[in-house]
Amino acid sequence: MIKLTKLEVREIKKRYLQRPAQKTYCKKCEQYGGDIKFKVDGETFVLSYKPTGAYTNYVEFKMKYNSGKMHKGNNVRSVDKAHKFNHNEYKVHKQIDKK
Repeated sequence: MIKLTKLEVREIKKRYLQRPAQKTYCKKCEQYGGDIKFKVDGETFVLSYKPTGAYTNYVEFKMKYNSGKMHKGNNVRSVDKAHKFNHNEYKVHKQIDKK
């Protein structure tokens, strides 16, 4: 079991826990702890909530620029209003994608 970051937990919820029953069960597990089973290509994996964090035996996340819109003030994005590329923000995106 590997410990997950908030972004990785969000990615699992978005992709594999979409049914309403799973969403409510997921919320209960976040509050009280527990295990949620989900299937990926026929294989069953476990998302486990414990007091120290969220864990899973699922490894591959493939998060590509899934950090949302990063806001550092005054509408600054990876490509700003003047269409200039923000290299520092691009490096942050790549660091998040590596995890």
